[in-house]
Amino acid sequence: MHEKQGMMKRAEQRAQTRQALLEAASLEFEANGYAATVLSDISDRLGMTKGTVYFHFPTKALLAQAVSATWTEMWDAEIARSRDRGLSLDELESLMIRIAERFQSDSLMRATIRLVRERELIEEELPRPFDAWLEVTKEALQASRESGALRDDIDVDAAAWQVLANLVGIQMLMQDLNDGRSIVERVREMWAVHRVTLANPGRTADVSSS
Repeated sequence: MHEKQGMMKRAEQRAQTRQALLEAASLEFEANGYAATVLSDISDRLGMTKGTVYFHFPTKALLAQAVSATWTEMWDAEIARSRDRGLSLDELESLMIRIAERFQSDSLMRATIRLVRERELIEEELPRPFDAWLEVTKEALQASRESGALRDDIDVDAAAWQVLANLVGIQMLMQDLNDGRSIVERVREMWAVHRVTLANPGRTADVSSS
């Protein structure tokens, strides 16, 4: 019994160490990018040996892959939550505001977005989070069309691409033109503009699909 408890404790410790490494790596990748990040900086940040890092992640590319996969898995659950609630223009706005809130607070998300942009430098395959974002945006717009909340003359595929491009572009632009406004404020402004062009003026409120 003591042996089993010892094994469970060691497994828990390994999981905690792995999570700490992912969080420390996300800060380094976010700040420095993939090429300039070195594993010794990550181990130094945590007061660990480089051997501990290599035990969990033998290469920097595998660590970058794990950072991206961890955040992508969390966000897949957030998308599933929106689908469960019923996709609509209102729910799509809520989802994108949640993306913005997570971007402000979650280094794993910020690091993942930077790593995705630098994927050509990384020897391992990374998740493609924007694919899922684009798909759920299309679904929400299509559901809004079926409910009558979306204008009939809107091209769903084109509109979904533009909405997502605006969302990602806000994050990129704010890095260079930081005027003290939060990304959440900017995303709310984005949606105020998009509603003018997307929403059916004959409908006073959006209706979620069931």
